[in-house]
Amino acid sequence: MSAKSQAFVIADDPAYLPWLESALGEKVQFTLAQPHDADDLLRRLQQAGRVELLFCEFEDYNAPERAALVEAVADRLPELPVVAVGSSESAGTVLTAMRAGVRDFFVLKRDETKLAAQVGKLLRRLGAVNVVAAASAGQGRLYSVMGAQPHENLAFLAVHLAQAFAERGAAAPGLRSKSERVLLVDAAMPAGAASIFLNVSPTYSLLDAVNDVHRCDQTLVDTAFTRHAAGFHLLSLPEENLARPALAAEDFGRLLQVFKSLFSVVVVVIDGQAGTPLLRSTIAQSARTLLLTDQSILKSRQSKYLLRALRLEDTPLDDTALVVDNYRRRLGLEPQNLAELFDLPLMATLTSEGVNRIQAMNSGESMFAIAPKDPYCEGVRRLAATLATGETAPVEAKSDGLLNRLFR
Repeated sequence: MSAKSQAFVIADDPAYLPWLESALGEKVQFTLAQPHDADDLLRRLQQAGRVELLFCEFEDYNAPERAALVEAVADRLPELPVVAVGSSESAGTVLTAMRAGVRDFFVLKRDETKLAAQVGKLLRRLGAVNVVAAASAGQGRLYSVMGAQPHENLAFLAVHLAQAFAERGAAAPGLRSKSERVLLVDAAMPAGAASIFLNVSPTYSLLDAVNDVHRCDQTLVDTAFTRHAAGFHLLSLPEENLARPALAAEDFGRLLQVFKSLFSVVVVVIDGQAGTPLLRSTIAQSARTLLLTDQSILKSRQSKYLLRALRLEDTPLDDTALVVDNYRRRLGLEPQNLAELFDLPLMATLTSEGVNRIQAMNSGESMFAIAPKDPYCEGVRRLAATLATGETAPVEAKSDGLLNRLFR
């Protein structure tokens, strides 16, 4: 870059300007600004011409005020990258800055090397700052777990799938960083089931992420998202929500695009009561959608009506497959027959000891930890392997009298 980029610095402490000049002086020309309010700052930015970066000091004592300033800039000048700087790593201050819309947070007199590298990336990306456009180049794979009605077994399967994918990434020799990054997105009811099963209390929810869709990047993930000890990240609905919160299908779809650019595997769990627009948005981005049901007549009929509604709206179901949970022999509704009548390939049948499943749900531990020999563990790991390789299982079955009556 022949000419230096122009940057404004908002800081009370005079130490920030020489620190930034020392780290970035070859690339950036800085102007110290101490605006009276947001309108004053916006006026100065517009009068200055082409300002390509805004650095804003965030400290514990001024974080709310600075957050309001950054939000005003983001609303009026969404193309202008804002970078936060501060003298400490207070988690609350960093989170306030990230939620306001800053691209990154750097600590004074500590992050010089990191600062130069990250700001260099920002400058190279200038002119392509639209998050959704950037996300479309992502290579991550999204798998959705779908049920016709809310049920705890949806989140239970998704939790174990996410852990199984995390295990596969950690075991792959020589693979690091994004190859190991797995995200579980629990958008199903009951709200927060995945976080309850994992015994975590997230402070940043899926609703927050949807609201921050235009600001979501790697720094926000590292700062705000919950990371489970098993190696995957988690976003879920707040568990105190007794009613389903409204999620805009367009914003949710954009968020999933961003996630695919940041993670190698994204597991989304959702149920039919979310509505067909949200389901369509999720299914359209999924490498594979798993319809979870069991051998009961009630869930089978509900699954039938869900598939009918999706097909009436021309939802692409070519990559949708059936998973039968809590399988028991001699119940009459065999998985192969259900798959044929749903017109879906059968991906897996899962079975477990009921006591083990309840103990896992109540203890905050996975089945992998409390009952590693339970057949559910082997079934989920095999399912994850099948999804990773893109294999499908052939369905060869004929309808019997009971099933014909069921689906009349």
